[in-house]
Amino acid sequence: MTTKHFLAALLLMVSTSMMAEEYKYLTISYSGSEQSISLPIVQRITFEEGYVVVTTTEGTHSYPISLLEKITFTESATAIEALPEEAKDLTYKNGTLSIKGDGMLRVYNTGGALVSIAYVKEGANISLAKLPAGVYIVRMGDKTIKVRK
Repeated sequence: MTTKHFLAALLLMVSTSMMAEEYKYLTISYSGSEQSISLPIVQRITFEEGYVVVTTTEGTHSYPISLLEKITFTESATAIEALPEEAKDLTYKNGTLSIKGDGMLRVYNTGGALVSIAYVKEGANISLAKLPAGVYIVRMGDKTIKVRK
């Protein structure tokens, strides 16, 4: 383990023990962008072969340490800009997402927190019935849409 990995691990351990219960999101800044993950779905954060790996109840997210800018606990998630309500190969109708193609599908709440993740192979129809009513951002590859449930 390099000094950078050790310091990052030490900082993460200290941060989690210092009033983490007041925060709702784990926000990771990398390559000029941010991703917020809802803390209740975070199961584990590890450092593996040059990556920070966040394991959630929905799946695993890996972030190269070389691109990592910061990891913080926040009270609110990152902002989301205006999005189309339909995209080719990614549509929502009657409570079901219809997806064409392969890739990692991510669903975010309006606060920017990741609430669901799934790997899609050769297309799929995915129900959002388990999510509470509201507005969600759905992203797969370079396609992003806004969903009103």
